Amino acid sequence: MESDHSERRQFGRLHLLAYGQGKLCKLELGGVLCKADLIDISSGGARLKTCPPPELPEKKELLFSVADTDDNGLLQKLSATVRWRNGQEVGIKFDNELGVAVSTLQRLIC
Repeated sequence: MESDHSERRQFGRLHLLAYGQGKLCKLELGGVLCKADLIDISSGGARLKTCPPPELPEKKELLFSVADTDDNGLLQKLSATVRWRNGQEVGIKFDNELGVAVSTLQRLIC
């Protein structure tokens, strides 16, 4: 599903250069685990690059985790919903806002 990414964002996003500078994410979908590169993240969701793209239909629920991050569990096993996909990129929305500033996310991820 193609999507226009120009809509207004509710949350400030932390854009990660070079597709997350190697930040790997895990997606758990119906007992299946797949990996993706983190492109950007906000308190409300994230944009990921998958290769090869898993079959993630829009509105599909999953669990999202950022690998190898000392985050005290903040970015682990977050319930999320697939909102859009465009080729290898997937946008997810967290079911519950993280409630942290972009500066906190930057400290945790970079």
